[in-house]
Amino acid sequence: MKKILFTLFVSVCSMCVSAQEVTDSMSIDDVMDACISMQEALENNDAAALKKAAEALRETQTTAFTSLRCKDDTISSLNGHFVFNDVFVDSLVVGANPYDNADDINRSTIHRGQMTNGSKLIKTCMVKAGQSTKYTFASRGRQELGIVAEPGGLITTRIHVTNTSGLNEWHNDTKNPNGTRRYKTAFDLPSDKRNTVELEVINKSGKDISFVVISN
Repeated sequence: MKKILFTLFVSVCSMCVSAQEVTDSMSIDDVMDACISMQEALENNDAAALKKAAEALRETQTTAFTSLRCKDDTISSLNGHFVFNDVFVDSLVVGANPYDNADDINRSTIHRGQMTNGSKLIKTCMVKAGQSTKYTFASRGRQELGIVAEPGGLITTRIHVTNTSGLNEWHNDTKNPNGTRRYKTAFDLPSDKRNTVELEVINKSGKDISFVVISN
């Protein structure tokens, strides 16, 4: 019996290690890295690094995450907040003030994104100080998610997945109860069914913040 239990323990540990290795390396990493570079360049007031990050994001060939829909009343204007896209950054780098018309820039890039063939999805959202916001989207198979907050923002996430066949899974961020500047995760879903993913982003900072959601 001890030998059986030990073998089972080793097998479970192996699966955990494998899952962690897959989570650590994702197809969305290039988009995630570009957004993190934007975050850090802003924090360091480094215009050259910010421009380089915008170029890196352009090269990832993302498309707008239009299927990501807010399901509560926390939506507010992005004006005054950072938008994670190259158009916003380009405007900032040349000395303009895109923060004042962040909504317009975000809408125009969403429309442009619908015209591309990028396989990686991206959308800038916002959440009010000390509150949470919930988004839903449909998914099948391997699901990767990344979230990066604008400078000064701290977030934690809860992810609930369901389907009509009784699937009921949680993939929450249990490592950062007090918030983190960025987070990514990956999990496997049934490929033969439509699954609904509910993403809850909780604002752990003391101010309204924008954040970007990245998906494969």
